[in-house]
Amino acid sequence: MLGFLLFIIVFVLVIGLILITTVLGFIRSIFSFGRRADKTQNSASETYQQPSAKSKIFDKNEGEYVDYEEIK
Repeated sequence: MLGFLLFIIVFVLVIGLILITTVLGFIRSIFSFGRRADKTQNSASETYQQPSAKSKIFDKNEGEYVDYEEIK
């Protein structure tokens, strides 16, 4: 009987901790606390680089539309 009560108490505490961490994580994501603020500081310190001109990596004929005839 005592073991069962101890199990119930531990189970309720674990479920409570899971709920608290979930709610706090949701609140932190809404108000952008924590990790998101760290990302903005790192991106601000990086230098901005212009993207280089990309060349076409496919053959000229690949992906082009071609004329077709309907055969009856």
